[in-house]
Amino acid sequence: MGEADLALVMVTTTSPPLGDARFDQQLLVDDPLDLVVPVNHPLTSRERVTLADAAREQWIVSRPESAYHQLTVAACVTAEFTPNLVHQADEWETGAAMVSQELGVTLVPRRGRLSPEWSVTRIRLSGEPVPARRIVAATRRGASNHPVVAEALEIVRARCEILYSDPTGGTASPPQTTNPPQTTNHSEGEIST
Repeated sequence: MGEADLALVMVTTTSPPLGDARFDQQLLVDDPLDLVVPVNHPLTSRERVTLADAAREQWIVSRPESAYHQLTVAACVTAEFTPNLVHQADEWETGAAMVSQELGVTLVPRRGRLSPEWSVTRIRLSGEPVPARRIVAATRRGASNHPVVAEALEIVRARCEILYSDPTGGTASPPQTTNPPQTTNHSEGEIST
C-alpha cells in the first residue's frame, strides 16, 4: 500500500484524535445530517423536529463496521436513545428507496443528493446538538508545508467554503426533498413548495 500526501476523511470514533502528533488535521466542514422519512410520515407536519423525536422509529443504517453506522448510532446515543436498527443500506439512494417503502427512517448528509423518484421528505433537524458528519483534511505531520500539498489544501478549503456558505450547495438546486416536491425546514419552521 502506498502513502498518501493528503486525505479527506470523515471523523469517526476510530479516527486518530485531532491532536495526534503523526498528523496535521484541519477541520473542513461539519455537514449536518437530515432525517429522511416517508412522505406521509407524522413528523413532516411538525414545526420542529429533533433527532430524539425519531427515537421510536425503525432505522435503516449502513453495515456495522462502516463510518455511517458509527455516525448514526453515536448521534442517536447523544440524543439519548438507542436506535432500533432493522435494515442495512450502504448507499443513500438505497436507504431512501427503503424509506419510501415505509421500512424505516435514515439520516443523510445535508449535501447528499437523493433522486426525486423516492417518495420521501428530508427534515432539517433542530435542537442541540444537530448531528453532523465532520470532514477533516489530514496530512503527515509537516507535509502540509510542501507546495503541492499546500496548494491542494487551499483548493479543497476554497471549494468547501463555497459549498457550505451557499445554501444551494454551490449548485442550481437546493438540498431537496423528493416526491412531492416539498422542502421542510424544521430548524426555521418553514415549509415551501
